[in-house]
Amino acid sequence: MSDELFASAVVVEEAGRFVVMLDVVFPDGVVRHRLADYHTRARAEVAARWFEATAERDAGPGWGM
Repeated sequence: MSDELFASAVVVEEAGRFVVMLDVVFPDGVVRHRLADYHTRARAEVAARWFEATAERDAGPGWGM
């Protein structure tokens, strides 16, 4: 298995709201984070794409990572 970070954002329905969950895969396991909830699935899917793109972006020098 490679040491690359893998992130995937999914939208799940929870109590009539649409929740964005971020799954992050590390070499030693998977972590799921509940990020935010939205009134509509469309808004949640847009947010999921933004969260996923941000999570997969390479941190530049000087970002403290």
